Amino acid sequence: METKTHSKISTRTMVLIGLFSALCYVALFFKIPIPSPVGNPFLHMGNMFVILAALLFTGTIGGLSGSIGMGLFDLMNGYASSVPKTVILKFGIGAIVGCVAARGKNKNAKSPIKWISIASGILILIGIVLFFTATSLGNEIVVSGIEKKLVINPVLYIFSLILGLGLALVCTFAKKLSIEIQYAVLGAVAGIAFNLVGEFLFGVFKLLLVGSGFLPAILSSAVSLPATLINGSFSIFVAVALYVPLSKSLSNKKVNL
Repeated sequence: METKTHSKISTRTMVLIGLFSALCYVALFFKIPIPSPVGNPFLHMGNMFVILAALLFTGTIGGLSGSIGMGLFDLMNGYASSVPKTVILKFGIGAIVGCVAARGKNKNAKSPIKWISIASGILILIGIVLFFTATSLGNEIVVSGIEKKLVINPVLYIFSLILGLGLALVCTFAKKLSIEIQYAVLGAVAGIAFNLVGEFLFGVFKLLLVGSGFLPAILSSAVSLPATLINGSFSIFVAVALYVPLSKSLSNKKVNL
């Protein structure tokens, strides 16, 4: 009897991983362009599905879905060199989101508002600094030692400010939100923070391998982060917004994985 139960759970988990892997893969074909005077920023929903799967089910399901779906997309669409990075970072997003969110399901869990407040303050500060930097120095800044210009896209500080203020609202109305939802928000933020750090470190390592100096490698990798932050902010908003009603629906149907 125990063997049958284990088999049923495993099959269900495999189906969920297959479903979300497919969603992550297909999501990358649908890019939403953002009107901007600088560059060609766009949004995609790949990371959003990783976060959503981790919040609704487990970090393993979310992480494997992202690694398989987005890794396969890179492999099949001319980005084979990025596959190792994608597999590692997307699994990390899912694992971290799932691990943090799971703490909110503990009966003795305490409100994580302190950490959400810190994240809110950092994002608002980043948004303000980028806004005044762009206002005083322009949207494209030449940085000594690297070929690429530092592009401060207006969308970047707008998203940073919106996400920071959104987290501030979560803190303000924390008493009206369940501990589980608070941890879901914190988990999503932690997962995207991991992705940002990971993208930066992989960028530095890749440049060092091809002979770049240490400081130019750091600066060049940092210049590439704005798009990651924009997509990360979008992913947090949408994933949490979908998680709240979907989690209630799953709970009502008593879906246990």
